[in-house]
Amino acid sequence: MARYFFNVHDGISLIDTVGSEHPDVQSARDEAVETIAERLKGALLKDADISAWLMNVTDERGFTVIVLSFTATVKIVDQLGLTVASAGAS
Repeated sequence: MARYFFNVHDGISLIDTVGSEHPDVQSARDEAVETIAERLKGALLKDADISAWLMNVTDERGFTVIVLSFTATVKIVDQLGLTVASAGAS
């Protein structure tokens, strides 16, 4: 099994120095998606700015093998179609 490192950049860089072992890059991709989904859920519930999040997954040699980047917003719209509150960035 190979060791992969999951580095998160969400305003600050959180470098994974421990990593986790996976049989292949697809398995590492699955962990990356699950990890980001949990962080995203927590951030949206706290009305955090998630306008420029990025995760890069590196292998044991330090080569980037996966990049996840995304933006997300939550907007509450009143009955007239006007935005009355929002979280994140558009």
